[in-house]
Amino acid sequence: MTHSHRDPLLDVPELSARADGADRPLLDHVALSVRAGAVTAVVGPSGSGKTTLGLAVLGASRAGVRLSGRALLAGTDLLALAPHRRPGARAGLAAHLPQHPETVLDPVRRCGGALTGLAALGHPDRVTRRRAAQDALAAAGLDWETVRRRFPHQLSGGQQQRLALASALVTGARLLVLDEPTSGLDPALATALGRRLRALADEGTGILLLSHDLPLVRAAADHVVVLEHGRCVDHGPAPDVLGAAARTPRHRATRELLAAEAGAGTGEGAGARPAPAAPAPEPRAGIAAEGVVVRHRSGDPLHGPVSLAFPPGGRTALLGPSGSGKTTFGRVLAGLTAPSAGTVRHDGRVLPRRVDRRPAAQRRAVQYVHQSSAAAFEHHRPVLPQLADTARLLRHRERPAATAEAVSAAAALGLDEELLRRTPARLSGGQLQRCALVRALLARPALLVCDEVTSALDTVSRRRVVEALPELLAPDRTALLFISHDLPAVRALTDDAVLFEAGRCVRRGTVDEVLPAGWRPAPTVRDG
Repeated sequence: MTHSHRDPLLDVPELSARADGADRPLLDHVALSVRAGAVTAVVGPSGSGKTTLGLAVLGASRAGVRLSGRALLAGTDLLALAPHRRPGARAGLAAHLPQHPETVLDPVRRCGGALTGLAALGHPDRVTRRRAAQDALAAAGLDWETVRRRFPHQLSGGQQQRLALASALVTGARLLVLDEPTSGLDPALATALGRRLRALADEGTGILLLSHDLPLVRAAADHVVVLEHGRCVDHGPAPDVLGAAARTPRHRATRELLAAEAGAGTGEGAGARPAPAAPAPEPRAGIAAEGVVVRHRSGDPLHGPVSLAFPPGGRTALLGPSGSGKTTFGRVLAGLTAPSAGTVRHDGRVLPRRVDRRPAAQRRAVQYVHQSSAAAFEHHRPVLPQLADTARLLRHRERPAATAEAVSAAAALGLDEELLRRTPARLSGGQLQRCALVRALLARPALLVCDEVTSALDTVSRRRVVEALPELLAPDRTALLFISHDLPAVRALTDDAVLFEAGRCVRRGTVDEVLPAGWRPAPTVRDG
């Protein structure tokens, strides 16, 4: 079949997907197109089918999902080909950035070598490969010298996201399918990415953007499709659907997304900031980090020394550009990264530096919710028993009681029991992120470390989490360390804030002192 430059680069007349044993389809006769030099964005609540759609348009699917319909890439119907022939048909034409970057990053290859290896698909000699890798990293907001010798696990979540984006860009594909590309990025980097995507489109690249980041969609997209329960319920030019012309959106789902965004942006309806926590009854109570330094390259270094206390009921935000050491510090508290110097104490007692050396009561004391939630679950087991295991193993609850607690906590975050009985592969990124939060809460810890727990959530789900989290923490006076680039959520959830830059604590105080009106973090390109 010949393909004219006037034809859509990606043409999906109708596409459906159904999981084995499911009552309703994951995608129900979805139609869309992407032209060269244009950006089509797909928005919708968590679980609406965006990730399934991103795979399906490339003729791919998760295990147990069957596709039907038509998906034409440069005139070739991928679904008409045998599954083993589809990767070859996509090669050089399309690149996919998944929502969970760890699934495409090679854990045993250094970042520089992996990128130049991908660049070999379109560049014959070593010099041009390296230049292509450097350009792709720069376009994604990373510096070659900073990351080329690191392995993916030595990067922060935001850096992994940008490395995965660079992996897609370096191939020079004509079509980019990007699933939540700003997840884990600070606002400055997210804004820069929006400009870069618009520039790529202006240079002739076609982009299918799957995102809950409505500001990004407004900045980059030409056309918007609204997805709900696997169906296309609204579509049109971006200004008509999400812009100033969209004062009375045509569909309820669009209205809900815009209303939740407006509430989150102004603080109205996003959950009032909790009252200041009562002073700790004794200065040594709670969790405290003293003189923490991390010099090795298992992540972004902490030049420190960092000393912070988290008394019962305290609400602290940890802020800073991507790569400033926020995740490294959170991992030190939980015993997932051993510090080069310093200690972590619980009620005055020093905790072992590594979590595998902490007994159950001490493992329970600090719970860390990973930004990359998919990696935190066993893929072959349903989610519900994995959640209940926390209460069983760390609090010695009987299985029925532990399961009931899990169902109740999940319901508060908008997750019903039927969804919890699925395996992780059948949940969206936003649903898994909330499940990871539920599992940590079931330990009833002294300190809950939340690392970008709203990054994969649509506006409606984010608002629900912000409203429910204070109530879920209150009974045990659990302290909260909220690591986030989500400034509206920071203002709604926390009282105190700490600002990290280049591995150092540079400012601390109340949220209003650390976050003056209009504050935005400066982008960090040369991380570490």
